[in-house]
Amino acid sequence: MSLSFYSATRASLSQLVCAAGPSTSRALHASAVVSRESAHKAQARRKRKKVYAGREKQAIADTEGAVHLALGSRKNDPSGPSALYSGSRLEKTVIKADDVWYTPPPNYAAGEEPKHYVYGLNAADRELLFGALPLATSALSFDPERPHQSEAQAVEQGQQSEVMRRILDLRNADKGGIEVVNRARIVNEFGKNDKDTGNTIVQAALLTHQIREMWRHVEDNPRDLHNRRRLRMAIHKRARVFKYLKRSEPLNESASK
Repeated sequence: MSLSFYSATRASLSQLVCAAGPSTSRALHASAVVSRESAHKAQARRKRKKVYAGREKQAIADTEGAVHLALGSRKNDPSGPSALYSGSRLEKTVIKADDVWYTPPPNYAAGEEPKHYVYGLNAADRELLFGALPLATSALSFDPERPHQSEAQAVEQGQQSEVMRRILDLRNADKGGIEVVNRARIVNEFGKNDKDTGNTIVQAALLTHQIREMWRHVEDNPRDLHNRRRLRMAIHKRARVFKYLKRSEPLNESASK
């Protein structure tokens, strides 16, 4: 009797399991995986759509002549990306490193002066160093009783001046030294004096020169992500300076009247 009761109970349990169907937890787990995969696919689809839309927008902007954010000229300008910069006041102020390094040197022995000196040597310093000082030294050391010795000392003074011209020539500076001279020239050209570094126009000119130099470097080194980020930051900073300059320029004009 116990055996028949066990068989009947087992048969009834089997029928209940078959009627209940598959496990509910397993079905819920499968549906969660499917929904998660579909969400990832939808997100990837949105990203692709955004990228394609950006590329299409950029292509349209290039064909319609959008403004280059770094250089300021039209991208489809037939004159090239530096059309606005060529012949500008800023270009005439800035010294190019290749022009400094690869031009023929002056005749130092004949007394010719370099075209550009290192930073910190102004016209008054050059006049004192190469003009008044050698003459004063020769006059003080002149001995009428020993004319040959005085003449030798004058020749030595000329040789010392030649050595100083060679040392102080900007041709001996690296790119960083030339950039220091360029910044000083920009401040002197666009500011009221050589100390007017806070002037808005001076700041705009300095940033424009910095942006052009960084853009040239990034074009030659496209994997330099650090300087690419610095270039973007400099462009945004210059935009803020231009915005302030546009807002404050009418005030300056009315004040000057």
